Amino acid sequence: MRRPMFALHVLAGLCFLGASGAPAEEIVYGPDGAPTVVQRKLHAMTGRWEAGASFGIALNNALIDQIGGLLSLSYHPNEWLDFGAEALLNHTGLSDLARNVRGDLRPRTAGQVGDEFRNDNQLRLGGFAVARVAPIYGKLNLASELRVHFQAFLLGGAGIAQIHRESVNLCADPGTGVCQSFQQSDALTGTGIAGAGVRFYFNQRWSLVSEVRGYLFRSSYKRANDLTQPSSGSPSHYLAAIAMFTGGMSFLF
Repeated sequence: MRRPMFALHVLAGLCFLGASGAPAEEIVYGPDGAPTVVQRKLHAMTGRWEAGASFGIALNNALIDQIGGLLSLSYHPNEWLDFGAEALLNHTGLSDLARNVRGDLRPRTAGQVGDEFRNDNQLRLGGFAVARVAPIYGKLNLASELRVHFQAFLLGGAGIAQIHRESVNLCADPGTGVCQSFQQSDALTGTGIAGAGVRFYFNQRWSLVSEVRGYLFRSSYKRANDLTQPSSGSPSHYLAAIAMFTGGMSFLF
């Protein structure tokens, strides 16, 4: 058996350890003398389809609790690129912090004006086209006989998502006194995705995939709202971002 070898992978001046001595695809060199394919990759992906399932949780929104799942199907035309489609479904709701804020709201009085809380967006479902660029392939030696092969990647995409908003502090009923119901809205909006992740290979078919991704979309909140008149106030638009951590399994076929 051949001794393990180091493989040099050139990308933006970074050097990484390559896979162990296993059957490797032929190395093709470009005009600049650099290899155009990942060298000595133990688990080849060229020409294969990949199906994945992941669970995700929101990271950056204190006012919202959000957890859900993601299904994906993609195609790998070569070793460093794949593209495909994803379907997202989340269970969402106000966090304990948002409910505590509501509990501390004072009864409304005539002429009372305030700004709506922003960052209360609930990403409930969506469909996206996504591409991944994965130039970094390497190996971790966890023990003398245990080698874990991995591939790091960047991802980007776009699609349509349903955004539910339930205002934390603006009442839906006109009048004074304690608020009984709060303003809500649902909208389909164009959404972009950007993120990064890493894949850990178990064998030629199964791998563990973990990502941190951000969903970017246009949202708004109301300013100078008369708290006794739900139709008052002026909208202020901003670019909302919901960061999510996802982890799951993928199957190559």
